Amino acid sequence: MKNILMALIGILFAQAAAAQKDSLSFDENDKYIYYQTASQPGLNKDTLYNRALYFMKTAALKNKLTLVTADKEQGVVTGKGSFPVSKKAFITAHEDGAISYTARIEVKDSKYRYWFTDFVYTPYQRNRYNAYEPVPGINIAMEHTQGKIEKDDFNEYLKRMLLNSKQVGGVLKAYMLKTSSLPKEDKKIKKISTKEW
Repeated sequence: MKNILMALIGILFAQAAAAQKDSLSFDENDKYIYYQTASQPGLNKDTLYNRALYFMKTAALKNKLTLVTADKEQGVVTGKGSFPVSKKAFITAHEDGAISYTARIEVKDSKYRYWFTDFVYTPYQRNRYNAYEPVPGINIAMEHTQGKIEKDDFNEYLKRMLLNSKQVGGVLKAYMLKTSSLPKEDKKIKKISTKEW
C-alpha cells in the first residue's frame, strides 16, 4: 500500500512539473512569457540558425508571424505576430480583438531556445459597415488589463495566449527538425551583348 501511495504521489508531482513547464510565466520585467528550450545534438549553430530563419520566412503562419530582425553572428531571429480573440455572446461568437506578441529564437551549438512575450491586446469595435475593426490608439499590455477587461474575458485571453504559443512552438520544433533550409542565392551577373540588338 505504501509503494502504491508513493507511486501516486510521484505521478502527481510529475504532472504538476510538466504543467508548470509548459505554461505562461512572468519574466524579469513582469511581462507574460512563454519560454522553452530544446536540444538538437550534433547540429551546429549555423544549421540551427538557418532552420530558425527558414521557419520565420516560410512557416505556414505567414500571415500571423513575420520576420523583424535576423542576426547570424549572435544567432538570434526575432519576429512579430498576432492572433484574434473572440467573445462569446449567447450562441454566436465574434472577434473581440487581437493580441500581438514578439517571438525570439536564439541558437547555439546543439541547442536552441525560444520565447513569446510582449503580449498586447487591441480591442475591436463595429464599424458603420457592421464589420469589426481595431479601435485606433488603444493597445493594452496584457499585464495591465486589470479593470479594463472583464475577468472571464481576461482568463479566456490567457488561455488563447498559451494555446497560440504552444501551436507556434510546435511548428517551430517541426521546422528545427527538418533538413531543408533557405535556398542559396545565386549571384550570377547577367551578361549583355552590345554587338546584337
